[in-house]
Amino acid sequence: MDPKIAKALDWIEMQQPDSIKEVSRLVWARGAWKLSSRHTARLIKLKGNPPWGGDARETARVVSSLSQMGLIFPDVKQWLLSQKREGSWNGNVYDTTYSLIALADMDVHDPEGCRWLSDNYGPQWEHVGTTALIITALVKQGATQDEYRDLIDERARWLLEKRESDGGWKNIATSNIVMQPLLMLGFREELEISMEWLMKKQSSAGFWGKEEDNIVATSLSLITLALWQS
Repeated sequence: MDPKIAKALDWIEMQQPDSIKEVSRLVWARGAWKLSSRHTARLIKLKGNPPWGGDARETARVVSSLSQMGLIFPDVKQWLLSQKREGSWNGNVYDTTYSLIALADMDVHDPEGCRWLSDNYGPQWEHVGTTALIITALVKQGATQDEYRDLIDERARWLLEKRESDGGWKNIATSNIVMQPLLMLGFREELEISMEWLMKKQSSAGFWGKEEDNIVATSLSLITLALWQS
């Protein structure tokens, strides 16, 4: 393992995250590298009923994180499915993408949710982070070989066109959210400049991002790097 990556993995494990989002991202990053985390137990302890405060997006992120550790809760799977209405979760693109990603991580495929994303894609969602999450959901749901292939390919190329001259997109978090589905789709050569940009952004202490977001930024960077090296 690259010493810089090892340093980042050690750094996040020593943090004291304040929110469920930060804890789940941290656990997800460690799991992406097949490493345990002392924070996993905290996520499980916070489960509750309904799970994780009854927030679909929060719950979905936790589900994806715990699945990296080989932990799947059947009752949470059923709860998440029960929250879908008319093809989506809360009629919200973010709740829906994260829910579809989480379901895919539990080997549950939801064609109706994928169709809702495809049918409703338009200018209101034409932002790099939003579009990248939609592609991630469709790819993880196994939609690359069906009627969504043209949408995925066209939007992936659009994401690459929106890249800034230094190799990134807007900020560390957004850049990682964009790079992850592109790596899943095999755009390795196209992303070499972006991976170089990402490694240059790592601090000497091992983290990415600014003080207020460095746990999430570092976790997302480690998830991207795990995909790059897989």
